Amino acid sequence: MPITSLSETDLEAYRNDLSNPEKSTGELFIKLNGLYQRFAGNEQLLTDFEYVSELNTLENNYASKKEHYTKEISELKRQFKQLDNRIVAAEQKLRHGIPEDLMVMDKIIAEQESIVEDQEKLNNAETYIVEQVRKIDIEHGKDLQKLEQQQNNRSTPFQSKFSAFNEQMKLAEKRITLKVSAFSLVAIVGIPLIIDTIFVWLGMPALGKNANNLILTHYMFLISLILVELFMADKIRSRISRMLSISYLKDSLSNLNNLLAENKNQIFKVETSHKIRLADFTRNAES
Repeated sequence: MPITSLSETDLEAYRNDLSNPEKSTGELFIKLNGLYQRFAGNEQLLTDFEYVSELNTLENNYASKKEHYTKEISELKRQFKQLDNRIVAAEQKLRHGIPEDLMVMDKIIAEQESIVEDQEKLNNAETYIVEQVRKIDIEHGKDLQKLEQQQNNRSTPFQSKFSAFNEQMKLAEKRITLKVSAFSLVAIVGIPLIIDTIFVWLGMPALGKNANNLILTHYMFLISLILVELFMADKIRSRISRMLSISYLKDSLSNLNNLLAENKNQIFKVETSHKIRLADFTRNAES
């Protein structure tokens, strides 16, 4: 099943997700990756649309040129047939021998000379048309080859671009994960340290008689650490993760929005240049 193309509605929905504190950063990264994959479908559609539009234009121009020379060839055949009729008529005049009347003879000679001259013109015209058709065929072949090369040139950067997007996103997520781990550790350990410091400052007595025992002296730190880990750690990690991720995710969304706008602009240019609508193209492709 093909991936649905990306739309502005999808971007708006993701923008709302970024404002929803209940959405985890992991979920947001997964959805962002999905949006880029769907945009890859937009780019593939544009590539196919450009190729088919240019191919149709080439084929239409080629057919138009061929039609022009096909008409000329038909006209040439008509003139050759007329010339054949003139040749037959001239031969019939000489069937009963050379006429004695000099004026009649002059007319026959003049007609034969005219026939030879017209035949040479027609032969030259035929040679010219055949050469032009040959050039048109060669030119069309080169245009098709060039179009195929352009299609290959579009596909390679297209695939590389989205591989780079994917790798960049994975790298950003890893970096943010490392930062979240570091900052979360500081927060999770820091809160019990602060609490322990307060209790020590207030003169909270140590557990047991041995006040030099580190564990007995700072039991409040251990208790606080356990409580923070049990009841607050996940929220702390989630909050820090969101704070560190939201800026990157918003920038990525803005970049994706710009790419979608450029994609639509390119589609409009193709539609204007080749007088074909994307809707008609997709309808024909599905049928």
